[in-house]
Amino acid sequence: MIFLLLSVSLNSYIPTAEAQLAPEVELVCDPSANMSVNSGSEKVTYVLCEIENPTTHTITVQVNVESELAAIGPSQEITINRFSKWSFIVTYHGDIDTISRSYESTVKTTITRVNSFNYDPGGTESYDVNINVEQYITCQYDLEHQLLVVGAGSPIIVKSNIFCQSNGEFSKEFEAIIVSRSSDSKTLPSGFEYENNFCIIANSSDSISNTKDCEFKISTPIYLLKTWNSCVIIIEKDTENDNFCYESLSMEIKVKTRIWWVLSTIIIITIGVWMFQERLQEFLEKNKVKEN
Repeated sequence: MIFLLLSVSLNSYIPTAEAQLAPEVELVCDPSANMSVNSGSEKVTYVLCEIENPTTHTITVQVNVESELAAIGPSQEITINRFSKWSFIVTYHGDIDTISRSYESTVKTTITRVNSFNYDPGGTESYDVNINVEQYITCQYDLEHQLLVVGAGSPIIVKSNIFCQSNGEFSKEFEAIIVSRSSDSKTLPSGFEYENNFCIIANSSDSISNTKDCEFKISTPIYLLKTWNSCVIIIEKDTENDNFCYESLSMEIKVKTRIWWVLSTIIIITIGVWMFQERLQEFLEKNKVKEN
């Protein structure tokens, strides 16, 4: 009888299964996110997080975000009812000079109140997030002239200042492309030849911009029979562009014929050959007279 009474008494002090659940929350976030910081992009990215309350308590938590990038989480404490979930967003901010790499961030939740009572010390949950800042490279160029006129046989020299901006290390090679106005052909006519047609501009991760003065050289034939009209544009090597001569940053080129110079040369050579033949004939006749 005494044993039964003691058993009942002890059983009355055993807490229920619900009462045994200590205050806790579970935190899950997107593990990573990508951010573009180009001049035309938004320069922000978002990470979605979710807090779950698996207990019978009403729990209030405070969210803190530690990050290598500027980050904004919930400004107020969050209260989650029992067996409920709550979602929130962390916003990460970059800038045009934010270096391209992976940035670490930790989202933390700390329990501050349980069932409307202050909870000290509060339990803490954390989740690690990686923000990947994508690399961008933008380049532009200025041509020294809008119109270049040279005579046949003289080289076409195209001078350009190329400016590139990037948030990471890079190396770009540029080339000058000449297109005929009459045929839209990108192939140089016979006698024309690219002598120096590349310019490399590189950048280290310590600087976001670099500029370089480039010079491209194309030789021309001296025997050009008529003026050759064309345009030139600077492009990144191995890229395609079908509207070279209609771009705003193109330069007109005219290679003028020197047919008069060619004709003069031919006439001079002809006269020289004729005079040489006359002299040679006189010389032979004199020798023949002496022999007789």
